[in-house]
Amino acid sequence: MAMIEESIRRQLDRATSQSAESAQGAPRRDSETSADSPACLRSLGSETHIMAGNSGDNPLVLPLLVQAYQAPRADDFQSRLDEPLTLPSDRLLLRRADRLIGHVQVSKFVGWFHGQRCPLARLQDFVTLPEYRSVDYDTPLLEVAESVAVSEGAIVGFLRTDRPEWFEQRGWSCCRGQGHTRANTRAILSHLDAQQSKCKKTTSTVEVRTWRHFELDSILKLYQQLSIGMWGTLQRSLETWQWLVGRKAHDQILIAVEPSADKLHKDTSEDDLPEEMDPHRQIDIVGYAIVRDSCIVEMLTLPGHAAVRSMLLLQACRDAIDHDHHFVSLHTPAADPMHELLVTAGGSWIADSGASSGQAMIKLLAPDRWIERLYPVLQERAREAGIRPPLEIDFAVGEKHQRLTLTRRSARLEPIARSSSAVQCDWLALQDLLTSNLTFPEAVVEGRLRTPHLSILRILAALFPPKLLWQSPFPLLRL
Repeated sequence: MAMIEESIRRQLDRATSQSAESAQGAPRRDSETSADSPACLRSLGSETHIMAGNSGDNPLVLPLLVQAYQAPRADDFQSRLDEPLTLPSDRLLLRRADRLIGHVQVSKFVGWFHGQRCPLARLQDFVTLPEYRSVDYDTPLLEVAESVAVSEGAIVGFLRTDRPEWFEQRGWSCCRGQGHTRANTRAILSHLDAQQSKCKKTTSTVEVRTWRHFELDSILKLYQQLSIGMWGTLQRSLETWQWLVGRKAHDQILIAVEPSADKLHKDTSEDDLPEEMDPHRQIDIVGYAIVRDSCIVEMLTLPGHAAVRSMLLLQACRDAIDHDHHFVSLHTPAADPMHELLVTAGGSWIADSGASSGQAMIKLLAPDRWIERLYPVLQERAREAGIRPPLEIDFAVGEKHQRLTLTRRSARLEPIARSSSAVQCDWLALQDLLTSNLTFPEAVVEGRLRTPHLSILRILAALFPPKLLWQSPFPLLRL
C-alpha cells in the first residue's frame, strides 16, 4: 500500500513539474483555471466543472473511489493504470471548487457481433459523492461521457450499475439473460460421474492441466477464433492478454491440450527431454478456463470438443475442493449448456439483478452507424428468411419518425418527416430491437411494438432475432 501511494505521489510530482515548466511560472488553482482550461468539457456553475483527467489527478481519484465504494481499491487502481489503450484523459472528473466529487472512465474497445467489428465504449466507475446526489450532477456527467464516447467513434455503450432504473430513464436498456449458475462442487462431481458411467468409455488424448506462460499465444488464437462469431465479445490484443494475466486478478488458467500427430509419433530417443526443450513439442489447445477462487469467469472450447467443457469443469471442482470451496459458479454465456448441467446437479441460476456485480446495460450511441455496420449480418438474415430487398420499415418513436432501409448494397436508419404506417414504439423498444435484445412475441403482447401489419413483425423478427450478449467478467475482476 505504501509503495503504491509513493508511486502515485511521484506521478503527481512529475505532472506538476511538467505543467509548471510549460507555463513558465507557478500554476494557478483549479478554481481559477477550470472554466477556461481546454480540459474543461462543461461548466455547471461558477465553481463546478466537468474536466478531462490527467495523470496528476490519480492521487485524487483513488480516495474518491475508496469513499464511493467503501472498499480498498489501491491495488486494483494501480494495476488499471497500465491497461493498454487507456489514457489519463479517459477519466472525466466532476470538480466543485478544489474538491473532486464525481468520476467516470470512458474506456474504448472493439467488439465482435457475428463477424462484424464495432467500436464500443464502456463506462466504468461512474460515481458521485452521496452528499451531492440531490443536486443531480449525475445527469450532466453521463451526458458528457456519452458525448465523449461518440466523438471518439464509439457506436455502442456498455456499463454495469446498481441503479438500472436511473439509467433506463436516460435511454439505457438492461441486457437480457445476464447472470451465472452456482452449484455445490460435490454435487457437480457426482453428476458428472453418473453421466460418464452411462456413456461408453472412449480413449481420449486430451489432457487438462495448468497453463504455461509460453502458451499464451495459443490461448490468444483460440479466443480470437471463437470471439469473432459471438455477440458483443471484446477483441483482445496480445498486449491486453499480457496485461490481464500479468495483473493476477485470477488464480489459475486451465487448458485442455491435444498432442499433435508429430508429437505422438516423435522419436522415442527424445522422450527424456523436458517439454520446454523438446524440438518436436507441438500441442493444440482445444479449450481453456480462467478461474478466480471457485468462479469460472471464462471458458471457451473449440467446436467439436463439447466433452472438454466437462473436463475443465471437473478439474475446476477438484481444485475448489482442495481449497475448501464448497460451491462453483459459472460465468459463461447464458446459452452455454453447462449452465443446464449445473442446474440439473442441484444448482441455481443467479441473474444480474440479484448479484453484487450490478446490472449490465447497453445503449446505442449512434443508431444509424450501428445499422450500417450490421449490414452484412442483416443481409445474411434476410437471405435465410427469404426476404428480398429493397425493404423499408418505418418507426414512430414518440413524435420522431425513422425509416429502416435495406437494399442489396446498404442498410440505413434515417429520420423522415412522418409515416402513417409506422410501427409504434418507444426508444427503449427500438433500441432493444436493433440490438437483438428484444424477444418476440413478448414485445408484441406487452405493447412495446404496435402495428396492425403482422407481416412487418415477421420481417423484424427475422432481421433482429433475439441474441444474448456476453462480455467476459475477466477484465472486470478487482484485485
